[in-house]
Amino acid sequence: MLRSPQRQFIGPEDLAVCQRVFDQISADARIGRDTDDGKVLASAVLTFFQRGFVEHDKLLAAVLGYRDDLTKEEPTPGRTPES
Repeated sequence: MLRSPQRQFIGPEDLAVCQRVFDQISADARIGRDTDDGKVLASAVLTFFQRGFVEHDKLLAAVLGYRDDLTKEEPTPGRTPES
């Protein structure tokens, strides 16, 4: 069955693909899901999916290509950036 990436509704299978890509990138980059970077990552995953990157590997590659803008070194807890 062909999937239409432009449709308004994302079905369970499509959502599972997006979730796996998000989980893989966020784990590798140590991005918390409730952080600003996590929200940007989730938005990027959905945006690329809606632009036609509906297969897992293609979606992963597209978001990873965009990842440099998403991953910034997070400060160590308890330390200020100046210390």
